[in-house]
Amino acid sequence: MATAAGDFCMFLVLLLTCVHVSQAISRKVHTYSWPDCQKYSESCKEAQQQGYNVVYSKASLKSNDNLLYAFSTIGLPTVVMARTTSEDMNMEFDWDKLVNKSSLMDAISITGKGTVEYKFGVAFTKLIEYDDRNDTADLVVCEKNKGNFTIRSFEEFTWQPVEKNIKKDTFVFNSSDTFFPPSKSDNGSVSFKFFVRGSDGRSPDLPGLKYTGNETQIEFEIDKYTPSYNNSRFALEVAIVSQSTNKDMSVRVTETIDDEYAPGVFKIADLLSDPARKTEAGFVQWKPVAYFDKSRGRKSATEVQIYTLENLDEGEQLNKSALYAFFGEDLYDGSKVIKRISNISFGLPKDGFYVKNNYTEWTYAVGYGEPPHDAISMTVIIIISAGLGLPVIIIIFGALFTIVRKCRRSSEQQYEPINGSGSINRNNPQ
Repeated sequence: MATAAGDFCMFLVLLLTCVHVSQAISRKVHTYSWPDCQKYSESCKEAQQQGYNVVYSKASLKSNDNLLYAFSTIGLPTVVMARTTSEDMNMEFDWDKLVNKSSLMDAISITGKGTVEYKFGVAFTKLIEYDDRNDTADLVVCEKNKGNFTIRSFEEFTWQPVEKNIKKDTFVFNSSDTFFPPSKSDNGSVSFKFFVRGSDGRSPDLPGLKYTGNETQIEFEIDKYTPSYNNSRFALEVAIVSQSTNKDMSVRVTETIDDEYAPGVFKIADLLSDPARKTEAGFVQWKPVAYFDKSRGRKSATEVQIYTLENLDEGEQLNKSALYAFFGEDLYDGSKVIKRISNISFGLPKDGFYVKNNYTEWTYAVGYGEPPHDAISMTVIIIISAGLGLPVIIIIFGALFTIVRKCRRSSEQQYEPINGSGSINRNNPQ
């Protein structure tokens, strides 16, 4: 009995230690579209006509721990981020350079007194469509089998103008239908929806990613696009750039026993730009699940797969993106930055392919510092404790009942009637 109770208590203690309590972060966030356009009115108008979007967001703490973000569709859909040590520091945008892709270098600069501690950037370079005739949901296998591919560079996309007055630090980069093949006339779209976070919380929509004030969550969506093949699946090519001398950028997948916030999903993936200094570096985080329906239920869930991180030594396509505008010449200096490129695909064998609903949605986050992780919730702990504790309680009460009965029997056996019979011998006087 003592062993069972002790084991249960020890298990409960271990469960409680899994509840991660972290210091909450609360940043003051300000987000602006078309920053510094008042200084470059003509160039800014030209950029808007060409479908170039730039949004600037500043997430500040009084402790001089500040994150500066720039979101752009110039060349490629891109997020760049800097951590600075002064609230007085800001990003500045030279639209004379931004409107001219041949002179993007240093078009985005950081000014003010203070220090830039770290820079990080993520750009999506290509939209990959492939004919998965063997239903393997694997890009590598499809390529080995000489399957059909339709690859579109995001440089070819035209983007609708972002809203001028951004509310709740949320905005969308939405493509027009000009990215479709000439034979297609469907009014489909590819979009990126951004949520700049300033405090801790959790997304209300599946897969229920937890977030902190150190990140931006993004929803990638392909909607109502008539595919090129009957068995089409989609993938993204993504480039990651980190200001670091450590070359150990890697993907870490963590498993959990709790799927409370994303039913059926027991993993979370973190792309760590510098695993040895993850509290002082950038990350990309996602749960390995995408959805084939806007309702985002378990029935419409499919898998997200990331492939090998490859070195990106040259990458001329980055010259026409906000990565070059932000990193400048450092973008190609291996002693200052690390560059990797990979593919991320959506699909699972026998999930019905993209044509099931002509829709795919994937949620991920780009941020700084330690990525947030799901701890075992108190609800799950209570359920587990109740499930395991009830048998223990029954055992304890059963043991106590047995002990009490034994004690009563022992007491009865110790009483002996006078003369061994139930009566007094009156012939033997006292």
